[in-house]
Amino acid sequence: MARMTIEPFIDLANRPEPPIDELALALAAEFDEVDGAAAMTRLDELGEEVAEEHGARTGPAAGIEALREVLGVRHGFCGERDRYDHPRNSMLDVVLERRRGLPILLSVLYVATARRAGILLEGVGLSGHYVAGDFSSSPPLLLDPFEGGTAIQASRPREVRPWGAHETALRMLNNLVNSFGRRADLMRTIQAAELRLALPLDPPVEEKLQIELGALRARLN
Repeated sequence: MARMTIEPFIDLANRPEPPIDELALALAAEFDEVDGAAAMTRLDELGEEVAEEHGARTGPAAGIEALREVLGVRHGFCGERDRYDHPRNSMLDVVLERRRGLPILLSVLYVATARRAGILLEGVGLSGHYVAGDFSSSPPLLLDPFEGGTAIQASRPREVRPWGAHETALRMLNNLVNSFGRRADLMRTIQAAELRLALPLDPPVEEKLQIELGALRARLN
């Protein structure tokens, strides 16, 4: 299979609302070689399975139930607990292969698969966690991909809102800055910190991240 050319992360970050799966794969490709065609094909296959399962169900939660059945039960996607903060858990292609990852990457997987199956699902950043939500009902239906797609209720309902691709990518990169930093991998810590500044940011956030990047670069001297 020919390898798909992955658009550079910086180019995707400049789009108004890039597809989150493409942005996540582009992020992974900044740190290692990624077989984009294989990853996209796998997402397409999972989307087809979910669409078939969705068609066999009825009710307002049919989409959520189909995603949980296919991704959480049938294929066993769930959270990585043994080495939670390992950088590989932030790489979508690796998560697809290992079926383990951080909450945010598993949620990206759920959102990307749902889109392919015609199911409306959004990423939801919570305090200290990241889940996925169906906002077609009120209150929204939330599920936790880290726990195999288990339905949950937010402890702080006011936090529950859809997150866009840029906001999600920033949180992914924050995770990588911390993960590489804990491993004393200064060059990759700086690389992840630089990529954060390719995203559209509010001025106060941009200033804060610029200061953090400057402090990291100063450690090279």
